This record gives sequence, structure tokens and C-alpha cells, in this order.
Amino acid sequence: MYSQRVIERAVAAYEKKAGHRLIEISNPKRDDWRAHLEKRLAAHAGDTAALAATYTTEEKLFIRNERVMSMLNFRYWAEAYGTIQKDGGGVCRFAHPWESQQIILQHIAKHEEELYDAVARGETVDGLLFVLHKARQLGATALGRLLLTHRLTLQNNRRAMSASVDDDKIQELYDRDKMIYDNLPFYLKPAIKYDEKRQHIHYDNSDSRSLYQVSSQKSGLGVGRQFDIAHLTELSTWVNASAVELDFFPTLPMSLTTLALLESTAYGRGNFWHDFTERVRRGYTRRWRYIFIPWFCEVSKYRAQPPVDWKPTELSLIHAQKCYDTSAEFTGHQVMLTREQLYWYETTRNEYQQGNNLRYFLTNWPATPEESFQHSGQSAFSIELLDTLRTEAHAGQAYELVG
Repeated sequence: MYSQRVIERAVAAYEKKAGHRLIEISNPKRDDWRAHLEKRLAAHAGDTAALAATYTTEEKLFIRNERVMSMLNFRYWAEAYGTIQKDGGGVCRFAHPWESQQIILQHIAKHEEELYDAVARGETVDGLLFVLHKARQLGATALGRLLLTHRLTLQNNRRAMSASVDDDKIQELYDRDKMIYDNLPFYLKPAIKYDEKRQHIHYDNSDSRSLYQVSSQKSGLGVGRQFDIAHLTELSTWVNASAVELDFFPTLPMSLTTLALLESTAYGRGNFWHDFTERVRRGYTRRWRYIFIPWFCEVSKYRAQPPVDWKPTELSLIHAQKCYDTSAEFTGHQVMLTREQLYWYETTRNEYQQGNNLRYFLTNWPATPEESFQHSGQSAFSIELLDTLRTEAHAGQAYELVG
């Protein structure tokens, strides 16, 4: 569904069983087909049953191809039919994922391959469970909603949990889900049986359902239920977030079909998010995998045009070197900041520092996990000194004592 190798195997298995080929149709051609079918539907006054009775052979083949290909290939569905909010306003298709979103999908694809290999060996698997620690506004929530809606609308009997810190954040998740659903073509849009705003959505044909809850849920998050799919956001700001580990994690079955994404920026030190993400990062949890998205990984997002005569400060150059030295661990390759990125970093950092809010800048736009976890209280040492020491520090080098 996410790994190309897994997708190719699934397509081959379907073609062998069904006796016909699946094809990847280009977006322009798919758009033409969609416009044609929606025009035909309008001529039948929106009656899908009446339209289905008049389908041509070519129309039937197209619809079947899109339903199966969309089910087997997340990227195929998302890039053609997934609707997201545009950065700067409006909506668009998920046709050109940001690098930050590509990194998340690469992690999911890699782990999916590992799970399928384990199943082939007859082993039990934990599912696709990810902890996403990130900088601000890098498209993680948009991707999370697409991942859930993809399974809910194309697979049967899926149970999803969506949770966040308060009603306002839940409203945002619900609105994104409805935007994706409302913009699907009718041949990929299951009927809705129940739809209670900010509470739950129950799809009729597939019998899949999505539950929305807030972190202050009195009965405990998901207690007494099981969930195949989950997306939890803003965990660093939850009240009693540690209960998630006790109440919610057991609701996720050990299965190849389980997918869960926990995502948040940092918010102080010594809380659940700090403790749990560091445990996952260091491999102290079996089921969860760690993803960190630094501020600079999406080149089109955080950048500004510098004056012709601008020269970066020594501190900015040290930060750029730090990004280069550490980026391979998080992005898969070493990143050299562009001039525009470094100018944005230097000027924005200075603005926050002048307002005595440097710790908030470092929390929201970190280059490393360590940088993101800032003390919320007053320290005996200034935040500037601590940041300088952290920036200039280098990883220790192992050496051998010869007696």
C-alpha cells in the first residue's frame, strides 16, 4: 500500500485472481474520465443506481481500475483524489508532496516491507506504529488525515481513532476529513450512515467508522475498544498524556493492518512527549518507530530572499554546519542549507531573541530533537548560552586505550 514492492505484489496477486490487468492512469486522463462520469451522473439527476445501469464497458473498466488501484496504492489515490489545504489558502490535490511528507511516507514504506517479510516467515507483527516529532507546519496533519481517510473509504470494517488536545483541534481534524470526503468522485465515495459533527463518522457500504475524542476524555481514550487506524496530534500539550500509553496503546491490535501516527512539536522538557519520544528514538519500545522532521527539510517552506550584501553571522554558519552534520539521520541525506534558508533562520531567530522568546523559536523550528526540548522555566544559564553550547557541541568519538 505504501512500499512499491508491496504494491507490485498486491497488484500481481489481484491480476492473477481477477484475470485482468490494472493500469496506472495519468492524472490528466483521470480528470477527463471523472468529468465525463460526473456529467453523466448529472444527466441522471444524481442517481448513481440509474447511471450504473447504463455504464458502457469502458466506463465499468475505468471505475473498477480506479477502485482497486486506489485501494492497493495509497500514493495513486492521494495524488489523484486526495484534497488538502494549500499553504497560503485554498485547496489542492496532494499531487506534489513536500519533502517532509515524502520522508514520512518513506519511513512507512520501509517498515511495511519489514512487516510483510516477517509475515512471510510466519512471525507475528506489531503493525505500522509511528511517533512523529517535528518542527511546525510541515504537512504532517494533512498527510495523517489522508492516511486515515484512504483506509476508511476504501476498506471494509476499519475502526479509526482521531484525538487531539481540545475541541478546536478536533474540529480541525473533522473539517479536514470532510473536505477530503466531499471532494472524492462519486465512484470512490461510500455513503455515510451516521455523521455526528466532531464525534464520529460511520460509512454505510464499508461499515468503517471514525471516532473523534479529546485528550480530557473522562472514560479514558479508547477504553473498551479496538482501533485499526489512529492519528493523535498535539500530544506534547495534552493533560495527563501519559494515560495514552496505558489506556490507548492496548487498543491497537498486533496486526499487519494496524496503522497509527502520533505527532506533535515539543513543549518543554520532562513531560510525556519528551520522555516517550526519546524512549522510542533509542529503541526502548518494541512496537513504535521514530520519525523526526527538522525545520529545514522542506526547502519551499522556510526561506526568505536576503539582500545582495548579506553575510551570515558566525552563529548562523555554525548552525548550518550542525544541520549538515546531523541531517542524514533524519532525512536520509546530508543537507546544505541554501542562502535563502539561512537568511530566514538568522532573521527569524533574531526576532524571537529580541522579544525574549528564543526558547519558543528553538522549540518550533528545531534542527535536532535535542534542540526542540527547551526548559519552560527560568534557568541559571541564559537560553542563548545553552543554545550556543548545544550548537557547538560535537558527537563524541570512540577511541581505544592501549596499555
